[in-house]
Amino acid sequence: MSELSRYAAGLSRRRLLQGSAGLGLSGLGGMPAMAQGAPWAAVPRGKVDKLNFVVWTYGDIYTKIAAKFREDWGVPVESTISAFNDHPPKLMSMFAGGDAIDVSQSSPYSFWNFVSQGLVEPVSDMPGAAEYVADMTDMMKTVAVHNGKLMGMPYFSTTWVWNYFEPLLEKAKFEPFKTYDELLEQSRKAKRDKISEYPIFWVAGIGLEQLPGTWLQMTHNKGGVFFDKAGNHQLGPGSIARETLKWWVQTFTEGLADPESLKQQFVGSAKAFSGGTNLYRGPNHHYTLQVANDPTQSPNAGKIKVMDSPGDGRTIGTAHVYFVTTANRNKEWAWKLLQYLGGKTKDGQYSQAINLARDAMLGSGYNSVMNSEAISKGWAPYGDVPKILEIWKKTTFVGEVCNSMYKPWHFPWSDRLNIEVQNALTGQISADVCCDRLIAAIRQVQRG
Repeated sequence: MSELSRYAAGLSRRRLLQGSAGLGLSGLGGMPAMAQGAPWAAVPRGKVDKLNFVVWTYGDIYTKIAAKFREDWGVPVESTISAFNDHPPKLMSMFAGGDAIDVSQSSPYSFWNFVSQGLVEPVSDMPGAAEYVADMTDMMKTVAVHNGKLMGMPYFSTTWVWNYFEPLLEKAKFEPFKTYDELLEQSRKAKRDKISEYPIFWVAGIGLEQLPGTWLQMTHNKGGVFFDKAGNHQLGPGSIARETLKWWVQTFTEGLADPESLKQQFVGSAKAFSGGTNLYRGPNHHYTLQVANDPTQSPNAGKIKVMDSPGDGRTIGTAHVYFVTTANRNKEWAWKLLQYLGGKTKDGQYSQAINLARDAMLGSGYNSVMNSEAISKGWAPYGDVPKILEIWKKTTFVGEVCNSMYKPWHFPWSDRLNIEVQNALTGQISADVCCDRLIAAIRQVQRG
């Protein structure tokens, strides 16, 4: 049983709230609760002494949002902030304990479980909801809308890209590789010619979407999936996923992959790659280019370039959301706070989405923001914006490649995946043994 499931077990309070969660909801076409004026500027009905949100840490954005909300509406906002990996159990623990929770957030890996467990309050009936959905990207709608009802609002989205270090490619007289065979050929030659001891830096550190994401992205890029639409695994002998893992292991066996890759997640790998000793950095979140090309963080700012994945360039992406919980104090006030996190502020601006796009290079869940100067100008110092947006068009939501993420057993299975794949990459087991163990683990975690 996953940690999330353990916290969810026996939540009698959840069942009471679950019954009220669906009352009065008629999908995205439902009548708004308060229709007067611009929906983001209207004063909610009722009165609250305070509100709160339960989120994972990200700089000081939540301090600023709380201060802005109090300035605009006169209501103080308290916050509970945890590390990313600690957030789901913290949220479920608070919910089980009967705490009031107005707004929270979720990765797509947790959100379907939160919805199914009755923690998420639908907001389709709230003023402006339909307009928000109309502006959402397809990937964001895949996460935020369930059975025609708006359940969440955009936090950020991202796509997986490749990077290369331009000076070393010029020294080696290479063009960015177009096939995986070419990547191996270039890497062998660069190593042989002493241009780079370890030409490839992978994102292979243990994590929810770091090491697994690298394997998923390359599998998808080659036309494969981890699970088919019926939920059957596609990890057996001869499968694209298994053959991709064999290829990936080979890069370590031949000494082409930097061993440091095994320790690094997205941001850490960006910092390591900015040292300029590797030719390529394996599929990773696009926004880490801001780290790699930031003069205050990188000794080689401006020299790390973005490139397509091999073949037709297909890649994966993900979207994270904020949501009103069924433990809220007042739904209309919680909706107002939710908009400050994932929608518009009192002035009618997508304030947080614009700030995150401009200042942190995060993708938005709104088409209007993706087409704005927050992207075209805000991202320009760190990467080729037209190229990144071109890659964005080739992006498939990660859940279509690994639909186990919709199941409560995905978390423990993902934990096992991290362990077994690292064992394969370090030569302790073969790729075949790794996949066989993961197949057996599916049955184990499904039984709980």
